[in-house]
Amino acid sequence: MQTSYDLVIQAEPGAPFDPAPVEAAIRERGGSSRGDGALVWRFAVGDVVTLPLREAGAVTGVELKIPFSDRLELLNAVVPAAVELARTLNLRVVDPQLARTVLDPDVGAVSDEFLRIARYAGQYYGIGDALPMAAVGPAEEGMSPAVKGLLALLVFAVAAAAAYQYFSPD
Repeated sequence: MQTSYDLVIQAEPGAPFDPAPVEAAIRERGGSSRGDGALVWRFAVGDVVTLPLREAGAVTGVELKIPFSDRLELLNAVVPAAVELARTLNLRVVDPQLARTVLDPDVGAVSDEFLRIARYAGQYYGIGDALPMAAVGPAEEGMSPAVKGLLALLVFAVAAAAAYQYFSPD
């Protein structure tokens, strides 16, 4: 199960992609090597892991992995920073979940999708960091099984008493 919301910095379709300028720009903006080939891009409100995106053996982009949370501060910091970084390198930021290029005004759409996927991760996969309140699940509607059983017993007792009254000799 996905534990982060991913954005991708990549070239226009059909254009070659070199990850070195993107990685250098991330280092200039507070990124540091993690030791396993990943970079950690540090923001005041949290960290984003960046990894090369490989497709058919070739690097086609750099993934930005934003961890799920019930707060949007990190996402709201990453999207404009990534769009600005991509713009300076003549690249683009793609949101695979929305299947489109992301620009500054798209922060709201990205936030909505982030929260939708985070809720899903919290509810159905028990990822506590996703949305803790969603992990509890929705409240059940209707009566509890104990109340249903008590009502059934009460109906049976009333029916038995009525039958006894009707069939008993005068």
